[in-house]
Amino acid sequence: MNLFKNIFTKSTPKEHTIFIVEDNEVYANLLEAFLMLHFPEIHAIKKFTSGEACLNESFQIPTVIIMDHLLNKNQSGAATGLSIIKKMKIANPDLNIILLSAQTEIEVVSKTIAKYGGIYIPKNEEAFHNIEQQVKQFFGI
Repeated sequence: MNLFKNIFTKSTPKEHTIFIVEDNEVYANLLEAFLMLHFPEIHAIKKFTSGEACLNESFQIPTVIIMDHLLNKNQSGAATGLSIIKKMKIANPDLNIILLSAQTEIEVVSKTIAKYGGIYIPKNEEAFHNIEQQVKQFFGI
């Protein structure tokens, strides 16, 4: 009986959700398309143009958050990616976070890694490849 149960029981793979927090819509769309192509097991990708919008949805507990550092830099008072990461990590210390930025300040990189347990990936020609490798680690692939 157990043999038949095992044969006919549908196994469901873990559903992964990724949040992309990026104020550059074109870049966010390219990253979304790249991730969907390379990770068919992704259940959903949600895009946000501000860190505050992402915080409002953080109760959904995504598998991975890919966060730009300098969000809405033209708007005064807009939160940085690092400040949003800090708030999210207080609520859920186990979040898998990638800080994606053209920022080259060593302080931002070191805070991301040491203080908030995130991964820093620079926005350059290798960014998508590096994100792919890191997402594979988070997914356990």
